[in-house]
Amino acid sequence: MTLTETLLVIALGLPAPWYQPGTQPETRDQYQERLQTISTAIAIEAEAADDWRWDATSLAAATLVIWYNESRFALEVHSGSGSRYGEDDGRARCFGQIHQTGLVPKAEWESLAGTDLEATRRCAKATMRVLSVQGRRCGMQQDKPNMWSVARMLAAYGSGKSCAPTKDSTARARRWSKLMERIQAAESFEQVVGRQG
Repeated sequence: MTLTETLLVIALGLPAPWYQPGTQPETRDQYQERLQTISTAIAIEAEAADDWRWDATSLAAATLVIWYNESRFALEVHSGSGSRYGEDDGRARCFGQIHQTGLVPKAEWESLAGTDLEATRRCAKATMRVLSVQGRRCGMQQDKPNMWSVARMLAAYGSGKSCAPTKDSTARARRWSKLMERIQAAESFEQVVGRQG
């Protein structure tokens, strides 16, 4: 299974965003098609990221955790048409809830919303850039990120300042750790099946 396929299987297993009866903005097939776009964008950008010091899988997992926790993959966040999840009074864009900063200049920030693959990739790339910078800033020195180093990185991602783990960043780091276990289990299964085939 490719990283895209693994991410898609995981995303399909997460609860979809909730809407009032009769207000669902897309069909199940349309939602699944968007999840394919999301999974593809994350995998492509994680595998291309040259400023992340660790493996692409750990970056993809961190991005998926942030995106889902910030938005539940809601269409209005993806498209940029508004959000029930609060986009910081219009200051945050896309699933990564990215703010315009020195890391994400205005012209790039303005291009982050959109449901097509290119816009979703731009959001993934910006999210990963911020994660990479915060990971280095928070002293992620291990050969492989662990739950506590990820909790520090996610705390800084959320606050833009402190690396001190919070309740929220620790909960997200636990989700990241579980997601990594699922991805590694899928990879191990593929290797076993490949040897038997």
